[in-house]
Amino acid sequence: MAYEVRHATSEDAEELIELWHGFTDHLSEYDDRYRHKENADERWIRYFENQLVDSKYGTVVVAEAESSGELIGVLEARVMGDHPIFRLQDHGYINGHYVDPDHRGQGVGKALLEAAEEWFAGPPHEVEFFRIDVLEGDDEAAALYEELGFEPVEHVYETSAGNR
Repeated sequence: MAYEVRHATSEDAEELIELWHGFTDHLSEYDDRYRHKENADERWIRYFENQLVDSKYGTVVVAEAESSGELIGVLEARVMGDHPIFRLQDHGYINGHYVDPDHRGQGVGKALLEAAEEWFAGPPHEVEFFRIDVLEGDDEAAALYEELGFEPVEHVYETSAGNR
């Protein structure tokens, strides 16, 4: 299947909701806290339009099927600032990397990551590295990212307040 990878525009907002739902449904398989709150769709559209479209510090990259014009993949890329104490400089962060299940295995996810990497590396960002989170138990995603050259660098642990 032929597809085009491009940066999303405000006109993509409504169609992106479907991909966003696919992503959050996937996350909630591993942690129920990723289910939507009330008015989540409206909040996400406001966030997308106000903080990601034509932003210096964030973008949404989409894959669009050439035959139908349907959006089949998405990821959000953001630039994170220097750490005030550590030597952790500006870096990129990927959220919401998702490909519609009917279009997986065709290089769409990799193409989205390559577009994000190009955006991160180019002016004005010029960051040296970027990260992506994988929920505990999502071994398929972890294997994909490791296959693409990502390395695990951090483990996050949590406990309930008052549990100790």
